[in-house]
Amino acid sequence: MLISLFMKNTERFISCFHKITAFLKSRSWPVVLPISCILGVLAISVVFASYSVLQSKMNIPIPAEKISHVPPVRHFFAPERLEAFSGHGFNLRPNLAHFLDKLEESLRVSHPEITLSSRRFRDYQRFINTDYVTLREYIIKSGDNFWKIGKKQGYTVDTIVGCNPHMEKIVCYTRQRILLPSRGGSLHMVKSGETLSGIALDYAVEASVILAANHINREWGVIPGMWLFISGAKPRYLDASMRQLYSKRALFRSPLCGRYTSFVGNRIHPVLGFSKFHNGIDIACPMRTWVGASAAGTVVTAGWGGAIGKYIKIDHHNGYMTMYGHLSKINVRKGRKVRRGQLIARSGSTGRVTGPHLHYTIWKNGRVVDPMDYLW
Repeated sequence: MLISLFMKNTERFISCFHKITAFLKSRSWPVVLPISCILGVLAISVVFASYSVLQSKMNIPIPAEKISHVPPVRHFFAPERLEAFSGHGFNLRPNLAHFLDKLEESLRVSHPEITLSSRRFRDYQRFINTDYVTLREYIIKSGDNFWKIGKKQGYTVDTIVGCNPHMEKIVCYTRQRILLPSRGGSLHMVKSGETLSGIALDYAVEASVILAANHINREWGVIPGMWLFISGAKPRYLDASMRQLYSKRALFRSPLCGRYTSFVGNRIHPVLGFSKFHNGIDIACPMRTWVGASAAGTVVTAGWGGAIGKYIKIDHHNGYMTMYGHLSKINVRKGRKVRRGQLIARSGSTGRVTGPHLHYTIWKNGRVVDPMDYLW
């Protein structure tokens, strides 16, 4: 039908063209020239009209497999690329970072929302004494992390892991749903053969603590399959994959709260403008934000480091070392022993940078490892 429609219009145009040509053969060029221009305009109009008709008629959907995949917005507009393309001394990050965060959050489809089933939620709190402790569902927002959430609640990330046994990965992302108790502790599912005294001994708590937090029949004792809240306890029973992840995450805490803007790997250097290996992560933060030690250890270096600016390196005496760079002020000296979470410096923009942030590196036995495998 489309071809016949196009051919019909073409035949009419050719017929008209022949008649006009025959008429013009008997006329002089001053008459022929203007008429030829008019004919040219008409010919172009006919071609465009025919194309529009064909385009409107051929409204055929494109197969899904032919549509090229569009990478996430962050792939094209990564803050470090914005800085690299902006040239020396001019930084696009402060103006566009907030916009990119909102845009990325609105387009995020890579992680489906984890919703706790009502049945599972009921099972968790079925035997809990709500006068002692309550559980509530919390939806992760942009900028959240488990360490930050736990600190606001007054307990550690151990409680978040221990009270979310449905989690298969220790990953914090937007729209994820987790359970938060009103106090620190862990959930424990009673297994066949377990007793109240045995559970108390296993978690190193008094049996009275378990009885106070849960509705337990003193004659029947605990029942296999029931969930108990163990106040002040760390999670003890995790599957193999979760245990491995949890053991790594338990080693270090985040040095500060902030948005990750660059990660381990090759990248276009924001100042130098060429590809260079980045041996840590960059955490955006305001100037003079307090920086805490990720774990207990001994300061092996504290001073100026050239491109890294003012920095601190800590040996944790278990094969791991951490480094904190681009600082504005250092509050510890070489040889000083520090404890986990101790405030050791303030963030800044010293060294080769385009703006204030913290550079954070972890080494294991002398080799760079990805901090994202360790931080909450």
